[in-house]
Amino acid sequence: MNGFVLPVHKEEEWTSHDAVHRLRRILGVQEIGHAGSLDPFATGVLICGVGRGTKILSYLMDLPKEYVGVMRLGVTTDTGDRTGKVIEERPVGAVDPGAARELTRRFIGRTEQVPPMVSAIKQQGKRLYELARKGIEVERKPRMVEIHAFDILAIEGAEIEFRVLCGKGTYMRSLAQDFGNALGPGATLDRLRRSAVGPFDESQAISLTGEPEEARSRALSAAVPLAAALSHLAALRLLPDWIRRVRQGGQPPWRAMETAEMPSTKRVRLLGPEGELIAIASLDAVPGLPDRSWRDSWELRLDRVL
Repeated sequence: MNGFVLPVHKEEEWTSHDAVHRLRRILGVQEIGHAGSLDPFATGVLICGVGRGTKILSYLMDLPKEYVGVMRLGVTTDTGDRTGKVIEERPVGAVDPGAARELTRRFIGRTEQVPPMVSAIKQQGKRLYELARKGIEVERKPRMVEIHAFDILAIEGAEIEFRVLCGKGTYMRSLAQDFGNALGPGATLDRLRRSAVGPFDESQAISLTGEPEEARSRALSAAVPLAAALSHLAALRLLPDWIRRVRQGGQPPWRAMETAEMPSTKRVRLLGPEGELIAIASLDAVPGLPDRSWRDSWELRLDRVL
């Protein structure tokens, strides 16, 4: 078991660490991590790396994420979700579906978002949630996030069901608060499910509940090879003579590759003859005249050797 990536289903009330701990017991492997936490009250897809799979988790962090959730209008809590203390309640009238859907457009694209106090961001050397637990609230600087899609799925009384496709670092509780305030009565996040991370959707995420042997069988059957887990990166196939050199840290020139085409992404997978992942590399621009060939204009720099 050299390593693989595994999409698992995180249950409600589990922390992301709880899911990793359970997977360690199921597989009998200690070297397991995850790519992006889910709050305890949230459910859905948690991408885990097993063995050498932990070495590529940072390259999965930037994958777009899809969430389906429910916000409750008229309620504001100190955490932005239903687990927090209610600090304000406002009356909620009839919600105009057309106006609500029109309002979502304001949040699509690159926009600033203030991180919640219960986030894991560090400030003054402390995690924000650690300060929040002590009753300390500090001013947070807005961060740039990107929302690709924001759809209203249903409106029932004071509840709005929504779907969001977003980039790294987007907080759904902050989005619910901001949307509720823009709509008028305010809102708090009541339910949340992460339905997809990049190409990994909830239909692929395995359950970690039930008998350990059954869960182990499910996990091994659903294991995703490292090269396949990074399918969003262009692939270059190394010539056999260069595999050992790359594994020893040698920077490969273009002549070390079987392909003669310019990669479609600025970060690439370097594969062996059987399609196995050998390394991850980045394309660095080489200063020079604009009429140079692409091979002379770009060079490969190893990021991580597997």
